[in-house]
Amino acid sequence: MDFVTGGTGIVGAHVIDALLSQGREVRALLRKGSDTFIVQRILRHYHADGAERFDRIQWMEGDLFDPDALRSAMHGVEHVYHCAALVSFDPRDARALHAINATGTANVVDAALEAGVKRLCHVSSTATIGGALDGGTGDETKPFVEDRRSSPYATSKAYAELEVQRGIAEGLQAVMVNPCVVIGPGFTGRSSMTMIERVSKGTRFFPTGSNAVVDARDVATAMTRLITEGATGERYLLIGENLPYRKLFTLIAASAGKPAPALLLPKWALELGWRAEALRTFFGGRPLITRHTAGTASRLRHYDGSKTERLLDMQFRKADEAVENVADFLGGQ
Repeated sequence: MDFVTGGTGIVGAHVIDALLSQGREVRALLRKGSDTFIVQRILRHYHADGAERFDRIQWMEGDLFDPDALRSAMHGVEHVYHCAALVSFDPRDARALHAINATGTANVVDAALEAGVKRLCHVSSTATIGGALDGGTGDETKPFVEDRRSSPYATSKAYAELEVQRGIAEGLQAVMVNPCVVIGPGFTGRSSMTMIERVSKGTRFFPTGSNAVVDARDVATAMTRLITEGATGERYLLIGENLPYRKLFTLIAASAGKPAPALLLPKWALELGWRAEALRTFFGGRPLITRHTAGTASRLRHYDGSKTERLLDMQFRKADEAVENVADFLGGQ
């Protein structure tokens, strides 16, 4: 029996799919009022018997702040995949980010220790990897360094990693994965789906920066192997391809039958944009761009995922395959 938090998210849903494909019994945490239909849609996207696979999932109602529900859900569980997290770069979400990502992880760790779970795989982020900016290369040996440019999201995920390390010190066997931008089918308007949907509508502009992307299917495959093959306490970068945003936007536009963006969006325009959005949403609403997303879009990032590739002898998919998979998913709606 395996237990998954965040099962309706892009990563969590793909982990569930991978586990079901391996014949594992899967139990998943479900917040009250959450919609599980996206998981069924993802399973049906990949498998002719997706509906039948969906019926094999044991949904357990609860959340990261309900210790009793977590302990109950982990009863008899061998492996825990902690995929639940809040991803936001809106500064107004700083308190919620810390509560969900850091305190929530602490609660999962405590429940796993109490339940005697054999192994835990925690989903972190490249946001906690140092050394990746502006000509450098980030890898697992380079720690997170908080400064004035650090987003509340990055800080919250760094604290979450500390909670996992604290659990390890108390006897928990756990590994951490650090995926980059995860591309895969998921809820409209969430995570990378927001970017894909906006670019798919057509845009003439691309930002100056670069980043790394990884296919959600590869994230799930790596996680289900690393939970037993990875070394306790280690971090593992999950990287499909490092590429400029221009190339990524071009791939997304092409998958939607739109022309490639041809106009560079300079840093000063992004700076004006996030300030304008802050004013527009001062009394409510969600900004389309924030100070942190503007900074990310204009900076160069590069990551070395060779540690995971060597350990698993695994070839990660490139960006074009990941983008095409999402386009096929959206086209099948």
